[in-house]
Amino acid sequence: ARVLHSPVPQDVALACDSPWEGNSSKQVTVFKDDDLYRMYYRGSQVDYTPGEMTNRHEFTCYAESADGIRWQKPSLGLVEFEGSKDNNIVLDQSASHNFMPFKDANPDCEPDAGYKAVGGTRTGLYAFKSADGIRWSRMSDERVITRGAFDSPNLAFWDTVRGEYREYHRDFREGVDTRGNRDGRDIKTAASKDFLSWPDPDWLNYSPGRVGQLYTNQVAPYYRAPHIFLGFPTRYTDRGWAQSTRLLPQLDYRKLRGSKSQREGTAMTDGMFMSSRDGLSFDVWPEAFIRPGLRLKENWFYGDNYQGYGLVETASHIEGAADEISVYSTEATFLDYTGSRFRRFT
Repeated sequence: ARVLHSPVPQDVALACDSPWEGNSSKQVTVFKDDDLYRMYYRGSQVDYTPGEMTNRHEFTCYAESADGIRWQKPSLGLVEFEGSKDNNIVLDQSASHNFMPFKDANPDCEPDAGYKAVGGTRTGLYAFKSADGIRWSRMSDERVITRGAFDSPNLAFWDTVRGEYREYHRDFREGVDTRGNRDGRDIKTAASKDFLSWPDPDWLNYSPGRVGQLYTNQVAPYYRAPHIFLGFPTRYTDRGWAQSTRLLPQLDYRKLRGSKSQREGTAMTDGMFMSSRDGLSFDVWPEAFIRPGLRLKENWFYGDNYQGYGLVETASHIEGAADEISVYSTEATFLDYTGSRFRRFT
């Protein structure tokens, strides 16, 4: 029988403790670029008061590391925040809600487009390019992907096996999942040869069936076997103000969050795992891959346990042991007394 092994939580990789990073930082992307590990993430601040929810700002921030374990935030001098450019912001609010970069493995890509990304607003995604992974510009004035709901990580990459770009994004789907829930968040995909012209997307297929609403997707070719796609989507569950909801941590703050929109107080998110050999039909595990865990606070809200995009090899803390695979996940999201954190799992 197959068994799903959950990853082991390690130390916090990055604390979002700067004013421009805020308490709703997430949408983490990590990849290894020669000898450098690169991390991109959304810096965002959301304030809750009785009956109100205010989103102050959104930026795309950047960090880097020599080992994938200890991370630094370089001062880039690119984007102004409160009168200063002494920060690690690479992109302003125009596309930062869901900006997901990758290093382009297409052998024919232009030198000024060695790094690419899709990002945008709820109405569609733009194509971006960069020569150094730091300074970004749009590849066209028009949105290149427009059929979907884009308020979560939407990503793309070069498929080395099929010789095409592949994108995955969120939309709302009609129908019933395996638990009898009707409608909800789900994932679409499409392929392109030039990164600019995309056909109408298709819904993913699941075996044994849909296991709930999936907010993100985090699909990527497995680097040791690129004909296999691995996905680490976020499952969204909302049981309302059930008795079990009222027993979750920090009830008073949960009620404050839910005073504007109930789901802000009652919904939960955990990380899932799925795999595919064609990029369209996925074998999805019905149990959670990353779940809230044993801690009694700061990991039990909607917005927590969003698995980051990308798998990277990192050294084991055990001397002489083989390298491990690391993935990064969010915690302490939307709280009113601390910034978000990204924890590394192996």
